[in-house]
Amino acid sequence: MTQKGHNTPPPFEAWSLHIEDLFSIANGIGEATNDEQEQALDELLDEFRKAKKEADKERVAEKKPHDDAAKAVQAKWKPLLDRCDIAADAIKKALTPYRTAKQRAIDEAARKAREEAEAARQAALTAFQSDDLDDRFEAEAKAQQAKAFQVQANKLDRRPTGLRTYWEAEITDRKAALLHYLAEQPEMFTGLIQQLADKDARNEATRRVIPGIIFHERKVAA
Repeated sequence: MTQKGHNTPPPFEAWSLHIEDLFSIANGIGEATNDEQEQALDELLDEFRKAKKEADKERVAEKKPHDDAAKAVQAKWKPLLDRCDIAADAIKKALTPYRTAKQRAIDEAARKAREEAEAARQAALTAFQSDDLDDRFEAEAKAQQAKAFQVQANKLDRRPTGLRTYWEAEITDRKAALLHYLAEQPEMFTGLIQQLADKDARNEATRRVIPGIIFHERKVAA
């Protein structure tokens, strides 16, 4: 595409017009059945390749000032943000042992409260079954006591800890884990195997006999 004169439209508009013209020519084309048609299609294909290459150059040129500006802003602020992250990590590291010990104490208190609640509940049940009126009166008090202990345990469980809980997995038997996930999520493994096989297919050095894989040679227009 040539651009001449002072009334040349901006690059995006110019290339839009050119590519749309080419697209209208390509729209509805059929298969080549002779050398003339093959040559015409090959020339059209080359025009699209040239148009894409040149249009992409314009895209990169138009985008570059924005990329440079974004990089400058990022470079300016990143050291400050990094210092915040470094300091925050150090503070969290300093807080974790104390908060962990504190949480253990809270957990232990909650455990004891639940044990006392259960003991009071069992005592209340036993007293309720007694024929003695004094025992049955005492049962009411023990039931209230059991409820109070349970409320205390629940409050302890809900107290903020200042700790963030996370889980991480440790693989202790790769074969067992592989068989488990292979049965549970076979589609993920099929995709992974396809990626590995396609990689080997593209490399003549690795395109060898592989169990369960057949390499097919395909031809498409270049």
